Amino acid sequence: MKNKPGIQNQIFSPELTPFVRYLESERGHTPQGIRRYRYDVQLWLSWLAAQGQEANQEALRTFLGERSLSPRRTQGFMAALRAYYRWRQEVCGEVVEDPTKGVGRPRAGRRIPKRPSREDLQKLLSVLKGEPEVRLLSTFLPFLYGTGLRVSEALGLRLEHLILEQRRPVALRVIGKGDKERLVPLSPLAQQALEAWLTARSSRRGPLWVYQQKKYQGRPVGISWLQKKLASLALRAGLEVSRCSPHKFRHAYATELADGGVGLDAIKELLGHSYISTTQIYLHTGYQRLRQAVAQLKTI
Repeated sequence: MKNKPGIQNQIFSPELTPFVRYLESERGHTPQGIRRYRYDVQLWLSWLAAQGQEANQEALRTFLGERSLSPRRTQGFMAALRAYYRWRQEVCGEVVEDPTKGVGRPRAGRRIPKRPSREDLQKLLSVLKGEPEVRLLSTFLPFLYGTGLRVSEALGLRLEHLILEQRRPVALRVIGKGDKERLVPLSPLAQQALEAWLTARSSRRGPLWVYQQKKYQGRPVGISWLQKKLASLALRAGLEVSRCSPHKFRHAYATELADGGVGLDAIKELLGHSYISTTQIYLHTGYQRLRQAVAQLKTI
């Protein structure tokens, strides 16, 4: 039996290039999200062509019935199609039907995301000895943990995005998805890390996070480099690699806020979520705390 083509080895149609650019420049999607959307739309279009089908609700139900996707996978697939047909309607001005309209979406249980703990962060920092970019990593990791920024947002920061009070950084102007700007106050952890990094930097202008080694000195830090480096550090520290990706630091930040009693509305603003439903995943932390509290009321 032949293996189904995955995202990495699928050949994509050049016709999707404008859609990909739209997701990147207008919608502010992450590279991972763009790859997933492109993969799903290509899968759908290839299936339609092979079946000689028109894009409509009946065809979509047939496709989903054949694939037997999980509820979460189905939701992601339909989100990609909605974005594609919305782009064709609103940006390209085409008169096309959105086949996802009227097709029910299965409910998917909310998974509690894995995340690094404070102890995990300390373990990652403890294995940095000998790293060429030790100053960069020893300050960036606590900064990421202490701000909850998307890694693309953090690495996209420039020095002019810092808000200073008495020459000390106290907040950030962050450009998030869809070019939406938000203000993120610095936690003590992030402030301490950022001040240490600013002391170590040789330049006072341009991108905030840059390599310090001579070969790449002054160049902005790359996402793929950081992801590979974190995976390597996690292995050396004896930690689960999947729990220590850059995005999981964002979950750790939000979870600590929820554990500290910060309301979901405030967490939503700090994370830059468009909808409160996206933030509700962190309700589980507050729920567990309340559950432990009521457990003190013993039976008579």
